[in-house]
Amino acid sequence: MFCPNCGANNSTEQKFCRSCGLNLEKTAESMLEQIPSAESANLLKQERWLENFGNVAFGGFGLVLLAAVSAIIYTIFTKFILNGSSVLAGILLIAYFVFGILTVMYILFNESLKEKKQKHKLQAEIGITEKKDTAKLLEEKFFEPVPSITENSTELLHAKNKTQKLR
Repeated sequence: MFCPNCGANNSTEQKFCRSCGLNLEKTAESMLEQIPSAESANLLKQERWLENFGNVAFGGFGLVLLAAVSAIIYTIFTKFILNGSSVLAGILLIAYFVFGILTVMYILFNESLKEKKQKHKLQAEIGITEKKDTAKLLEEKFFEPVPSITENSTELLHAKNKTQKLR
């Protein structure tokens, strides 16, 4: 741990800085609160792994489902429409499958959006902000110093002193 006053390197067990003597107890306590414990870090790692696993599983399921629906639509197209026996029934069945898939996709995307909004709202309540890029330099802007209260009044002090000397 580095001393916030002088920057000297100290261990977390030290109560005072070896260089400047600053009390480091509160600094060590706040630092330990900010660093996640091994258990919470392990839980975060498992949560990320589970999320990645779920993405792969649902992605694979979606591809298999897409292939199955494509096969059904192809079968309906060849048996009903190309055969000429029930063209209208074939078109209606294809529309049923296509709009069914679009409805399921809408529900999934809507639930995903609700989850992201809830997570963002929770992060805002806790006070977690987005990471900002701190490597960029600030823009150089024109700096005009603020005039001080005593800036123009010091000239009057000399005048008072001259009048006092004359007496």
